[in-house]
Amino acid sequence: MVFALLGVNQDKMEDVIFKIRNLGDKYINKVHLVYGEYDVIAEIKAHNPETSVNILRTIKETEGVNSLKTYVVSDQLTDEAKLTLPPEPC
Repeated sequence: MVFALLGVNQDKMEDVIFKIRNLGDKYINKVHLVYGEYDVIAEIKAHNPETSVNILRTIKETEGVNSLKTYVVSDQLTDEAKLTLPPEPC
């Protein structure tokens, strides 16, 4: 999974969200409107690196997207999962 944080021109917000949602459920998990430095967070299903790059390129080139920052998920934690940290040095 990849989280894409987007800064969006407010006049183009509906167009940007429409474009992201039209990428389809196969590639987009959820789209969130947020307050703060960014305006939209999109959860992208990363089937493989090439697909992820193509989806991110499409989003980045969408008119109204001013900035894009991405975070690739390394591990997904669940309620049952326990994070194993390395032992602290003595």
